[in-house]
Amino acid sequence: MLDHQLLDHDALGLSDLVRSGEVTPEELLAVTVGRVERLDGMLKAVITSCPERALNHIKQKNPSTPFAGIPTFLKDLVDLEGVRRTDGSRSMMNNISAGSAAWVTAAEAAGLVMAGKTNTPEFASMTVTDNEAFGTTLNPWDLNLSAGGSSGGAAAAVAAGYTPIAHGTDGGGSNRIPASWCGVFGMKPSRKRLASGELDGSHPVFKTHLALSRTVRDNAALFLSTQNTSQGPQKNPYPLLDAFTPISNQPLRIAFTLEGPFGDQPDPAIRTALEDTVRLCESLGHQVTLVKHPVAGEELFSMYTRIFLSRTTGLIEMIEKASGLPIEESGLLTRCTIDFVRRGNVLPPGAAETAEADRLILEATMAKFFTNHDVWLTPVTPHLPTTSTDWLSSHPFDEQRTQRSMGSLPIANAIGGPAMSVPLWWDKNTDLPIGSHFSTKPGADETLYALAFQLEAAQPWADRWAPTSAKHL
Repeated sequence: MLDHQLLDHDALGLSDLVRSGEVTPEELLAVTVGRVERLDGMLKAVITSCPERALNHIKQKNPSTPFAGIPTFLKDLVDLEGVRRTDGSRSMMNNISAGSAAWVTAAEAAGLVMAGKTNTPEFASMTVTDNEAFGTTLNPWDLNLSAGGSSGGAAAAVAAGYTPIAHGTDGGGSNRIPASWCGVFGMKPSRKRLASGELDGSHPVFKTHLALSRTVRDNAALFLSTQNTSQGPQKNPYPLLDAFTPISNQPLRIAFTLEGPFGDQPDPAIRTALEDTVRLCESLGHQVTLVKHPVAGEELFSMYTRIFLSRTTGLIEMIEKASGLPIEESGLLTRCTIDFVRRGNVLPPGAAETAEADRLILEATMAKFFTNHDVWLTPVTPHLPTTSTDWLSSHPFDEQRTQRSMGSLPIANAIGGPAMSVPLWWDKNTDLPIGSHFSTKPGADETLYALAFQLEAAQPWADRWAPTSAKHL
């Protein structure tokens, strides 16, 4: 089949073609590599390629798997055996993973073929994707703009048509921001619902692993294929095929909040898109209620920052000891990361413990909130994508700007609940995509997928292609 004909299929559709013999996994890999070679000089989405490993994996393919030999990419924030993992940092350029994380192994067992790694900001510390090791990942909808972060490389790869689905991590909006800015579907699962993405088998309090994709069904199939079996029977399990249609026709009680946790209002384009989402949800029979923001921004980000920074203590000292140079002279960390990490060095004793207590209070607040509402609708970001040079890793860390861009997104990470960005609208003035953000209580991932299927059927998006994509170039 021709390259452009393959773009009409999502990952599960390509798997059907493999099973019918119309195309081989080897041919799909060659097409994927060709797209990267053709487009990535502009986008800078893929930073490591591993074609030999991919070909070896294809030889072991099982056509009965959901993703029968479909090439994809991993964010460079997860371990893939024998492949470099840098976390977007010059300090880790020689770090070769000794093994693969359980989530990666499960995704490969489901038939996905890892063709390489995608770009990410250093240690996922920015809401845009820029680092001094690999540069800035640009937005396929406008090469003057950022793809978002921290899964910006994954979002750009999917939006540009390298692959229909790509892995991403989400520790505070990292799947949802780039999904919104690049016009693809991005999901953050509940904490511990899926296999661990860490080599030690842990489940960090904020960080989860899943994917960005062109269709909901690809995302749902990967969710079901990478379940955390160590936790025993899953809540609300359902057969794989049931993931392809809404699991319930029951109307949802959807809470709707426009303002951010600091009381700031979104830009007009975002407001218009979210109000259109409200009307769409109501037309589908859901009850939408405008509510005040349930969380105070100062308290949310104080808790979030203390927990995040408690895990970076000693990083600067470790790098200085290894390099024998002051951190600014070593060239191993960016200015933004240095500024951010140094905030952790002045945390008071017991900061992590008090932050965890505050996180549990937030859990209780949101548990009460979700007794009155099934789903919460908010903006992904309060603004359209920023320019590619507006916010760089070489700049000082901008706490206020970071927090405003993240907005309500870290709440789902803090409470361990699922959340998604759904690409329903494109701004009439700029033709830039605008995601709608939905979240719900921990463990209710199926509720969001059911809603996403409904929204996708009512307002399809998969046929909308960015100007810088394999569909056009």
